[in-house]
Amino acid sequence: MKRRLFLTGPSGCGKSTMIRQALGARIHQAGGFLTIRDRDENGTVRGFEILSADGYGPRDRFLDLTGPEPRVDLEVFSGVGVDYLHRAGERSFAVLDEIGGVELLDESFMDELARYLRGSQPCIGVMKGAGPAGKLVELMGLTLRYELARRALYEFLCNEPDTQVLEVAGAEDPAALAAVREWVEEYAR
Repeated sequence: MKRRLFLTGPSGCGKSTMIRQALGARIHQAGGFLTIRDRDENGTVRGFEILSADGYGPRDRFLDLTGPEPRVDLEVFSGVGVDYLHRAGERSFAVLDEIGGVELLDESFMDELARYLRGSQPCIGVMKGAGPAGKLVELMGLTLRYELARRALYEFLCNEPDTQVLEVAGAEDPAALAAVREWVEEYAR
């Protein structure tokens, strides 16, 4: 089993949930971060927030969808995002839930992510696929710079010898479930 496992696939197909369920209580031992959808009482997504993978600390909103135009707060990534990546090395493994999004536009976050990925710590996470990233580009009116950065990160992960990027077909994808469970048993200690 490779040291790093990143799931990719359609938005909402259960990639993050699969990782969280497989980790169970072990997630509190993880470094890194989780991405949370903030929903209203009707289930409509109001925004996206990150929090420490171990569940301690505040939830910081980086994408607000409540107004007429989506609003991105990249300072969340240059602040707590960088801190989560930096402190991830203090743990035996990390969760990087949802990379490949708007954080690619924050230079300090990307520098810390590159430093982290050059290290040897095991990690499991989700990499936004071209479809979800394409929707984000369209929704946010993001530039070609974003799409080039997303592709570069994806290619880096795919070409890194100790990293597996696994396409997930859905919440019950047996190959993905088996890979996640195997990774957890080997690395989440």
